[in-house]
This record gives sequence, C-alpha cells and structure tokens, in this order.
Amino acid sequence: MKFEKGLSTATLLSNEVKCKQVALLERDILLKNLKSVLESLRGQVAGKYKDEFEESVSMVDILAVQLSKRENELLQQKTEVTRIVTSLKLASEDARRIVDEERTNARMEIENARAAVQRVQKVLQEKENSSQRIGKLLQPT
Repeated sequence: MKFEKGLSTATLLSNEVKCKQVALLERDILLKNLKSVLESLRGQVAGKYKDEFEESVSMVDILAVQLSKRENELLQQKTEVTRIVTSLKLASEDARRIVDEERTNARMEIENARAAVQRVQKVLQEKENSSQRIGKLLQPT
C-alpha cells in the first residue's frame, strides 16, 4: 500500500516534469521568435531608442541563457524522477511477491496445524475408546 502510494506520487511528479518541459519548450520558441523580430528591427532603430533596443536584445539573451540552465535542471529532475519511479515499481513488485510468498507459507502452516490437531484428536479418541474398553473389562459382571 505504501509502495503504491509512493509510486502514485512519483507518477504525478513525472507528469509535472513533462508539463514543465512543454512550458520550457514554448518559452524557448517564444524567445527565438522575439529575438528574430528584434534582429529584424535592429536597423530601423536610431537615436535614444537604440540603447533601449540593445538593452532589450541583451535581456532576451540573458533570458535564453537562464532558460537553458532551467532546461538542464529539468532534465536532471526528470532523470531523478524516472529513477525513483523505476525503484518504486521494483519495490512494489518485490513487496507483492514477498506478501504472496508469506501468504502461501501461512496457508501451509495453517493446514499443517489443522492436520496435527486432527492427529492429536484421533489419538485422544483412540485412548478414550481404549480406556472405555479396559473399564468395561475390569467391571464385575
């Protein structure tokens, strides 16, 4: 039960990582498009706006670097989550197998105990029958 809960949590984490990857990909595309538009406008900007324009291009470059770092972090997270999911699946399978083996062993022990009880009951019944026969033989007629 605990393993399955952990497996469920790991699956949710995996899905979250996938959503983040899609969002990063969309941001990457947007940044590339923005950079392309800015580059096409570079020649048309003059005067006091040129400094602001260059600052905007610089900010887009910084964002691209930050995005690249975040993508690397996300890849590391994805690898870790995948490793955890795999471990939890194996642990869950092992736990199920162990529980099944223990259940089988317990059933065998119960059957063995029942058989032993039946043997003891049979021996007691035979002793009682034997005692009754001896008692009848010893009684005066």
